[in-house]
Parts: sequence; C-alpha cells; structure tokens
Amino acid sequence: MDVSHEHLEADIFLVRPTGKLDAKSSPNLRSVFQQLIDSSDPKKIILDLQGIHFVDSSGLAALVSGLRLARENGCSLVLSGAQSQAQIVFRLTMLDRVFPIYASYQEAKQDLM
Repeated sequence: MDVSHEHLEADIFLVRPTGKLDAKSSPNLRSVFQQLIDSSDPKKIILDLQGIHFVDSSGLAALVSGLRLARENGCSLVLSGAQSQAQIVFRLTMLDRVFPIYASYQEAKQDLM
C-alpha cells in the first residue's frame, strides 16, 4: 500500500492510501497518522479511501488506532470515498457509527471548514 498526504487548508490534511488496508500495510498507515499528528498543532485529517479496494481486521484496527491517537491529541479524523467492500465492513462492525464518513474528500473538507 502506498500512502500520500497533502496539506489542503490551514489545518486540514488529506491522506490517500491505495491498495489493500491489511496486516501488511496497516503499520504504514499508523506511521503516517503519527507523523501528521506530531508535526504541528491540532488539525483535521481526511482519510480518503477511494484507492482502497480491500480492508481487513488489521486495517480496521489501524483506523481505530488513528482515531484514538487523533482524539488524544485534539485532532479529528474523518473518512471519505469508501468503496463498497469497505462500506460493508464498516456497517458490519458498526464503525460507520464511530467515524464520520463522507462520499468524497471535497464534502468532508467543506464540513470541516
């Protein structure tokens, strides 16, 4: 899994992973969360899942870990662009009640501003 990130607005960062979010790739995503949160004052992070076609339990654990880390540091973490497999997993695990999930990162950005 590749992960890119960019600074959209004053305190809004967009993180874009691609590929599978699984046991092999989840440490990379956790590392990106840690780097962003440690880099400056409290911020808002949009995780755009448009490029993720598979999520397993390790991937879900990385997301929950990122959310916990964000909240502990006064940040917010929202999701956008979840593909059908990820949407099903979020509904089955009821994480769709834990994470704000938007159809697109643009929609999430508007709501966070």
